Amino acid sequence: MKTNLWTGLLALCAPVAALAAGAQLSIQQVQATQNRWPHVRAYVNVIGASGSPIQGLSQDLFRVYESGGNDSSKVERVESLEAAQTGASIVIVIQASGAMMGIQEDIKKAVSAFVNGLGEKDQVAVVDYGETPEIVAPFSEDKGDVAGKAAKITFTGRSFLLYDGLAQAIQLYAAAASPGKGGAQTLLPAAKAIILVSDGRDNGSATDVEKVISDAAKRRIPIHAVAHSELDQDSLANLEMIARRTGGTYRPAPNVDDINKSLTVIKDYINKMYVIQWKTRLPHDGKDHKIEIAMENEGSSTSLKSSILVRTPGFIDWLKIGIIAAVILLLVIGGVAIYIVTRPKPPPTRFCPVCKRAQMPEWDVCLFCLKSAKARLIMQKGAGPKGKTWPLVGKIVSLGSGPENSIRILDGAVSGKHAGVAIDGNKFEIVDLGSKNGVLVNGKRTPRRFLRNGDVITLGMTEFKFESAIAAADDEAED
Repeated sequence: MKTNLWTGLLALCAPVAALAAGAQLSIQQVQATQNRWPHVRAYVNVIGASGSPIQGLSQDLFRVYESGGNDSSKVERVESLEAAQTGASIVIVIQASGAMMGIQEDIKKAVSAFVNGLGEKDQVAVVDYGETPEIVAPFSEDKGDVAGKAAKITFTGRSFLLYDGLAQAIQLYAAAASPGKGGAQTLLPAAKAIILVSDGRDNGSATDVEKVISDAAKRRIPIHAVAHSELDQDSLANLEMIARRTGGTYRPAPNVDDINKSLTVIKDYINKMYVIQWKTRLPHDGKDHKIEIAMENEGSSTSLKSSILVRTPGFIDWLKIGIIAAVILLLVIGGVAIYIVTRPKPPPTRFCPVCKRAQMPEWDVCLFCLKSAKARLIMQKGAGPKGKTWPLVGKIVSLGSGPENSIRILDGAVSGKHAGVAIDGNKFEIVDLGSKNGVLVNGKRTPRRFLRNGDVITLGMTEFKFESAIAAADDEAED
């Protein structure tokens, strides 16, 4: 019960402590990769005035502002590095000069214990320096192998090339970020740290201390210093300066036993780093963009902020393009389907009952028959345009107001089946089919009559002119 109460009080006090005077928020790394896009992770330290990490901060305290915007991107998750289990990439740099020979077993024991206590996802490397800097063990997840190699370090020599040793450690990160023999990069955990066990002296490094600090800051690698000297204590200030300027911590270890304790504190410091994940709104254009992470407690005007330039990955989002293309394709297919279903249906193909040839929709007379016909009727006046022509082909051509006629006449004075023209070779005989108003040829009513070229036929109020160069002669026509 007391434990739960104490935990609750710590959780309530955490935001106040984080925003108190002297507290600091610093961004160590931002991980923006193509395979996780658009989800981005930042590795952030929130340190109190005492120099210890502040724990228990809730997700709703953090804000992420991108490219100078005033609206925070959606923060999806906030947890400690230990809880996130994403691991850290750590290089331990050991001063293996003769000055440390008397405590070499203590150092090796402390380093081995530190390495063996790291998490499953952590990767660790060891560099030592004395007369020259050497890579004792490259980055590896095999903690036992790295600890075993560290235990075999030989402490000797009068030189202590501190800055060259740190430069070698930074180079390990640079090598991991560059393609290897197979063309692929070594994938290290994004959280980085160099832990230096040293007395702070350097007596001849080819690398300048400012170059070390600049390169570490450029790669956002904090250098944590465990300071122990068997001789001059004044040089320890050099380690404090390096740690401060690279965003690391400085841990004095006046006694040999303090080395192990300091390494434990630094490991806890790394594990208590916050991993903040959010959904970015930045473009994946391969360019640098400003990201600001802030802690803002509602109701308080105080806030902690830190910013960093992040280069987003440059790639073509084929999945997004594919989805858009698929949507467009579906819309096109849907539009075509709607058009096919709703478009006006073309009229069925008509065929001439005489020549049996297909007719165009706009034809109301078979032009094939009209061209080959020996005789024709031409509208003179009445129910239709003057000059309209009908061919007289086949055996009989019917005339009337009904739709079944060969020549339909929309005239109220014309019967449904009014008349017909019987065709026999070169003879064309018009016959009254029992119409109400009769058939007139040249103004005379007649039940039937052979037609001559130029005859005028009247049906109701409609007149036709008969034309044929081969019609029956006058003496063959009947009056």
